[in-house]
Amino acid sequence: MIIKKNIGLGSFARHRSGIAAFLLLALLGVLMLTSCAATRKIAAADILSKTKIEFESLSLDSVNINRDLFPDKSVISSLLPNPQVVTLLQNFARGIIEKELGKANIDIALSATNGSKDTLWIRSFNADITLDTIITLPVTLKDSSLLNPGKNSLSVKTQFPLDWRIFKLPDVRHFKIVGIIEVALDSDGKTIPLDFNIERDISDEEMNKIMETVRTSIINGIVNNWVGAILPGGF
Repeated sequence: MIIKKNIGLGSFARHRSGIAAFLLLALLGVLMLTSCAATRKIAAADILSKTKIEFESLSLDSVNINRDLFPDKSVISSLLPNPQVVTLLQNFARGIIEKELGKANIDIALSATNGSKDTLWIRSFNADITLDTIITLPVTLKDSSLLNPGKNSLSVKTQFPLDWRIFKLPDVRHFKIVGIIEVALDSDGKTIPLDFNIERDISDEEMNKIMETVRTSIINGIVNNWVGAILPGGF
């Protein structure tokens, strides 16, 4: 009986030591995973410290005029000048816009310089552009998904409402883009945020060029949409 009791105690001791070894291995595994994740996070943060985002250019891509400004007319009535369109153009020439005409699609070119030897995956991009005190608009990323080592082009866009504020554009002398870009070391890795703040002055020449392009695009859009409302296919 005593021999059997000693064997039972020995089995229990071995079983307990086995559990302890398993728990120790599990703990080591958790520590290794945690250490690996921390290492990757530090590596990503180090890469971000070597990443710089800068402004390149701002330009007008296109103008969208609201179609509901032009009710359908018969071809016969189109032989006479449309009083609504004439009034709209006259008011616009005087600097008067009674209701929003549509949207101006603005393209903004940025550059992102990745000073490391690693590629970063862009997981999200959130930013706003402020034109002096006139307006603040949300900015969205168009197509880029990777930041390769070296200089990368980032195409972002925004929409400016075609209302009374477009006549304030010539007064804009400064703008800033503030945002956060989240990146990862691989396509499904954890994200690391990078804050950026770009400020820049705008010359008279740059703003006058943009304003003239906006003015011409609006007039052409109004005429084209009016013709499109009375004749299938427009011109």
